[in-house]
Formats: sequence, C-alpha cells, structure tokens
Amino acid sequence: MLSGDIVFVPNYINKPPLAANDEEYSMLVEVSEEFEKQKTDKTIRDKHGDPAEIVIRNHLAKRGINLSTFPKVTVQGSRIEIDLLILKAGVDPNQKTYSSDQVKMIIAIENSGAGVKTLQNGKQQNPNKTLRLKFNELQATTNVKNFAVVVLSETLLPPKGPYKWRFKEDMIGKANCKVFTLVARQLYPPGGLYIKVNIAEMLAKEQLRKTDEFQKLINYLKCL
Repeated sequence: MLSGDIVFVPNYINKPPLAANDEEYSMLVEVSEEFEKQKTDKTIRDKHGDPAEIVIRNHLAKRGINLSTFPKVTVQGSRIEIDLLILKAGVDPNQKTYSSDQVKMIIAIENSGAGVKTLQNGKQQNPNKTLRLKFNELQATTNVKNFAVVVLSETLLPPKGPYKWRFKEDMIGKANCKVFTLVARQLYPPGGLYIKVNIAEMLAKEQLRKTDEFQKLINYLKCL
C-alpha cells in the first residue's frame, strides 16, 4: 500500500448469512471432506496440495481460468514454492516450473489467518510481514508483479472477531497485492474449523456471512 492511500475496511456484519446453496458453503464442506481424506492418505497432499488449495483451485478452474494444476510450483529464478499461479492464455498448466513470461499472478491460499511468529530475539512477527517478504523476494527474482492472498474463512464477526492477525492488504503493504476472504465467521469452533458437523452448526446458527469476495476474485482474475 502507498503512503496516503485510503483503506476500505468491509463491515462484514452487514453481509447476508451464508446459505446452504452458496458455493462458498460447498467449498467449506469440500475442504472438511478433503481433510478427512488426507488423514488416511497423506500422499494426496504431496500430489494435489492442502485441502483449501485443492478446493479453491478446482472452483476457479470451473470458471475457465488458466491456472497451475500441481501444488508447490515454482517460477524460474526462485526456489520458493507457490500454491497457485494464474497463467497466460495458452500456457500448459501441467508443469512444475514456469518462466516469468508465462505467469500473470502468484497466489497464496490460506485456510484462515496465521498465528504470529515469535523470533529468536523474542519479538513477534506479523504473518502479513512474513508474506510481504516472501512476495518481495519472488518479485525481485522472477519479475512477476501481481500477487494475491485467498483466505477461505476468517473470524471477522463479533463477538470473537475481527482476528488480530488476519491477512490484510494494508498490513501486507504491497500496492500490487490483493486479499480476498471468502467467508466471514463469528468464531473458531471447539474441536476444529473444518469438521462437517461444526460447519453445519455454524450455518444453522447464522454464524457465517457471505463476503461476495469470491465473485470479486473471479472478476479480478478474468480482467488481468
């Protein structure tokens, strides 16, 4: 973000409750199913990626967006492994490494906000800063200039939210980086977030809100 820029902070409490027929709810359920599947077959993660990564990639692919098929891909010039690449038209998506002129955007996919990291000197490092450093290095070594963070769900509603260490554009601090949070929730449920019964209970209690940022993400990617 540039100095003097005005930051718009969405008021998610005014968004409509998530409904069972919303695509974002299907994504939450699919991620919970993928978590269960990976408990017994850990090779799935190596072959296809983390649950949120797999589900979000699949849903974006249905929109006709050309994106990398495999997890942990790289761009020539860097060894940093990347969750997802948005590719230029005609580029083969079934590669593990791409040249910079094949790539439109680098995307990090997160289940939710990360916890703060405590450094050896005892200081706390905001995960937004960690991500900014990663993106800065990727931009310097690969010359790819567009970045995004896609967060499946986050505690953004009262009484528990907004989560202090959530991913935010102004905290990442890159003018060419966008953050899209697909579902806003009131809490992190006891026992775990991506458990199907917990997701159903949060839906029934209207503890989930549709942010409309999934459609904004799709529109943004199609205009790159």
